[in-house]
Amino acid sequence: MFERKHVDAVVIGGGIIGCATAWYLHRRGLSVTVVEKGRVAGEQSSRNWGFVRQQGRDLRELPLIMKSLANWRGIDAELGESTGFVTCGNLAVAPDDKKMQAMRDWARDAAAQGLESRVVSGSEMEALAPAMARRYSAALYTPSDGRAEPGLATQAIASALRRVGQEVVETCMVEDLLLQGGEVTGVATEGGEIRCSKVVLAGGVWSTQFLRKLDISLPQSDLRVSVGRTQAFAHGIEIPTWFPAVALRPRQDGGLSFASGAVMDHDLNADSFRYLGRFLPNFLMNASSLRVHLNSRFAEQRRQARIYRAAERKSYEEIRTLDPAPNHKLLERTRSALADAFGFPRDLGLAETWAGRIDVMPDAIPVIDQAPQAKGLTLATGMSGHGFGIGLGVGEVVAELVDRGTTELDLSAFSLSRFSERYFVKPKNLL
Repeated sequence: MFERKHVDAVVIGGGIIGCATAWYLHRRGLSVTVVEKGRVAGEQSSRNWGFVRQQGRDLRELPLIMKSLANWRGIDAELGESTGFVTCGNLAVAPDDKKMQAMRDWARDAAAQGLESRVVSGSEMEALAPAMARRYSAALYTPSDGRAEPGLATQAIASALRRVGQEVVETCMVEDLLLQGGEVTGVATEGGEIRCSKVVLAGGVWSTQFLRKLDISLPQSDLRVSVGRTQAFAHGIEIPTWFPAVALRPRQDGGLSFASGAVMDHDLNADSFRYLGRFLPNFLMNASSLRVHLNSRFAEQRRQARIYRAAERKSYEEIRTLDPAPNHKLLERTRSALADAFGFPRDLGLAETWAGRIDVMPDAIPVIDQAPQAKGLTLATGMSGHGFGIGLGVGEVVAELVDRGTTELDLSAFSLSRFSERYFVKPKNLL
């Protein structure tokens, strides 16, 4: 299955984090193999909203997303492929005075890190969003933000990796880490072993299961996010916009991608209870917008975990790609909110709906760290719904960490040890 049985580094996970990390490892002169249990960008990397935003982020993430945006601006030329990226700005509407003040405070703090973001109102807001039918008093505007096409971006990186002679292997499960004396010597997969001294885990929602085999605790949960896209029409929208009830992005194909700007679905599973205490501050902050469901996910997740832990290869097809059903009722409400905001017809034509599972951490920022229990293993997971936009910055920083053992950016906020140092951690993001 593998063209090379020995490489410098193996990346587990073919999403945007994994592929971007592999690309920047290649740029540093390392040989690398990406191993993906399903297909490249089969899960959230192709199912996200397509925002590439600095706006509203936890300030601890800001250096990473600023680096990422700098990379996005040149990535098409670098890859020789289109990712659909454009710099277009980003708007987040303030529903009330309290939110508007929070936006002003955030913009002030972001300015201290060199980011231009400001609250706009009146004629300036109308000029930025002329298609908006319903008027709001103010919005946060970040002109250097952008958008890209989830259906193109990760595939473009994978194609470029293959063109330069690096290997990207799909439908191949990484079953275990090979260790000798506490140091990484390779990975065991359903297609055989690959020898290496460096491994990057970029497995998204699957990371917890992989690390559990190594007795490493990663307090990770997941949310089900439903998205719709409209047929192409003359919508007159250029800037991705976040309303209280709907988030929308203009698409390269002439339609709009949209999702709820507030409501999140969580399908209860075993990890919901295992990490309940860890997520308590997050839950309390988001109680009004979180919808908890007891459905088939509980039994499904238990079966998927058993298949993976026991390496039941005959059943791997069941866990290749998570493909949850979208929340159609929520999407209908969201489509109505979209129509109200812009005066579109209520029966606005839908071309497609889908859902994905995003991996979330209790404080809604990622884990980017070297695992002390396994020298040579680097973690890049728990992107908490920010992975697409932040992906190129994370990829470059993780490649630096793998190659040099240290990074110019301070990554202490993203350490795995923060969860042993403090039981309760909470999100600090604005949006």
